[in-house]
Order: sequence, then structure tokens, then C-alpha cells
Amino acid sequence: MRLPPVKNVLLILASLLVALAPLEIGLRLIGVSYPEFHRLDESRGWAARPGVAGLWTVEGEAYVSYNAAGFRDRDYPLAKPEGVYRIALLGDSFTEARAIPLEETYWSIAADRLSACLGTPVEMLNFGVNGYGTAQQLITLEDHALAYAPDLVLLAIYTGNDIWNNSRALDGHQDRPYYTLEDGALTLDDSFSRSARFQAKMAWQDIKHGLINASRVMQLIKESYYRMKSGAKNRAAAGATAPSPADRIYVAPEDETWRDAWAVTEALLRLMRDTALGGAADFSVVTLSNDIQVHPDRARRETFRVGLGVETLFYPDERIAAFGAREAIPTITLAPRLGDYAETNAVFLHGFDNTVLGLGHWNAQGHAAAGDRKSVG
Repeated sequence: MRLPPVKNVLLILASLLVALAPLEIGLRLIGVSYPEFHRLDESRGWAARPGVAGLWTVEGEAYVSYNAAGFRDRDYPLAKPEGVYRIALLGDSFTEARAIPLEETYWSIAADRLSACLGTPVEMLNFGVNGYGTAQQLITLEDHALAYAPDLVLLAIYTGNDIWNNSRALDGHQDRPYYTLEDGALTLDDSFSRSARFQAKMAWQDIKHGLINASRVMQLIKESYYRMKSGAKNRAAAGATAPSPADRIYVAPEDETWRDAWAVTEALLRLMRDTALGGAADFSVVTLSNDIQVHPDRARRETFRVGLGVETLFYPDERIAAFGAREAIPTITLAPRLGDYAETNAVFLHGFDNTVLGLGHWNAQGHAAAGDRKSVG
């Protein structure tokens, strides 16, 4: 007797569950876990899932865990312990640093060095989130970081895309809040979160990610796909010879779009300074490095510079430092010193053995050099 279609489907599903159960158990026993770390967020566009933990191997390799507040760090009490100097660190993927074990990140190293230097405990709370621009970092400061009563708010700027991320015209991300500047005043445009498209996408992602995070088999399939996708992207980046539109960051803005991106960024920095001061915290900026700025091969850097027709690859760093000097915002510029360090020691500070050395995020040596300023002079 022929079974009805519904029963056929149920039998197939039951057979799959029985077949995959040993694999699921085996993956759990050996600790294989590749969860979805982030979810969509109505305020900032996206954010990490509180309490999620697992392996990250798409670039580098590390066990990554997120605290109850949804940031890649250990849990901290809101009330600052007596005698502790607390720093709230804001940034993007360089600061979230999924490719590196927690204790090897630049901010963990810097906190240890500062504790030894100051002779007092230093807590550096990491509020960095992959892909964030300055607008999202400002919202994170207002809604999350200031609640921890920091003594200092430190903004880590990755000039490779942070200024680009602050412009809807350049970046065009559908799920990101943007600020616009009109008559010198900033206005937040968070209309993305109220769109039917975003609400439907958020609901679907919560379902999809919930299923993935519940199954190690599905996580393994997802991870295999991500690795293939990342490998193709890395091969394309390694073989690229022509400058990309984002490389105009090394050039003084020549059109209205880039001038506006810089103007919005600088206005956001002023607002972040004022917001930090209003929360009884000091405010400082550190500019990180882009991979080409600190490539150990001087000839490769020069070829890139000449191709752009610029005198220096440090235009964005110098512009932010000059802005900081005008606006009473202390600024640390890492890229020139890191470049000298990479060339002198013939080491790659960006890239990994499982991606492309010299491209991408800081590796362990990059984090170590950035976290310990004495090592780079």
C-alpha cells in the first residue's frame, strides 16, 4: 500500500535524524562548535548574541565567547571596583578580534601594560563589534559603554573603512544607521529599523540562526560554506592590482561625497567627545593600521602609493591627528610606527596562514605590537 506524501516526508525526516544523530553527538563530544555570533539589532543594525561561544576559523583560529551584555569580553559589574581605572574601548572587527584568543588581543595586552605602568589595576572593556562605523560606535557608547562608568572612552578607528562606513552614499548598507550633517548639526537616520524588509529579515534570521546554533551538524555545514566563500574572496584580494574605490581614503577628498563622509566623521568625533565628557569620562582616539600601510615589503608599499599618486599612505591618520589637536582630543597614531616595526623585523602584522599573509586583520604579531607601544618605539 502506497503511503500518503506527508507520511513519506515524515519518514525521510525521521531517517535523516537517526542517521545524523551519531554525527551530532560526535561533534559535540570533540568540541566542534561554529555558531552564528551576531544577530540583527534595531538600534545599531546588528550586534553579538549575549552568551554565545564557539570556534572562529574563517580567518585565524580562536575560541570566541561573548559576555551577558553581548560583547566579546568577560563579564564586568556595572559598578566600577574601588581603585580601578576603567577604559571603555569602542571599535570594529579589529577590536572585536575574533581571529585571536582573548588574552592575545591588543586591548588585553595594553591593559596589562598600563596596569604595570600606572601601578593600579586597569580594566579595558571591549565594546568593539565587527563592521561598525562611527555612528554605531556612538550609539554603543550612549546605550551601553557609559553605564559602566569608565574613566576613559577610547575609540579605535580603522581608517580602512570607518570613514567609508559613515557615508550612506559610499557604503550603502541597508541595515546600518547613518548620521547626516545639515547646517553643522548631526541628525540620526535609523529608518532602516522600521522598514518591513528589516523586520522580516530580523525575524527570519532569528529562526535560522536559532536552528544553526542548536545543531553542530548545521554549524559544520555553515562553516564549510563560509570557508569556501572566504577563500574565494581572499584569492581575489591577493590578485587585485587596481585600486578600489575605498582606497580614496589615502587621498584628500576630491568630491562632495568624500568631503561629506569626512565632515560627518569629524562631527561624530566631536559628539563622542562631548558624550564621554558628559558621562564624566575623558575621550581619546587611536588610529590603527591598514594592511598596505604596514606591509613589510617597502617596494610593495611604494608601488601602491605611486599608483594612487599620493605622497604618503598616512593621509587619514594625519588628518585625524590634526583634527584631534584642534578639538582637544588626544590621539595616538599607530600605523607609521607599526610600519617601521614590520619592515625592520620582516614580519607580517596583518593576515594569517589560513588566509593571505599581509592582507586582512591583525594577526597575533600585529596585536602584540599594537598592544605594547614600547615594542614599536
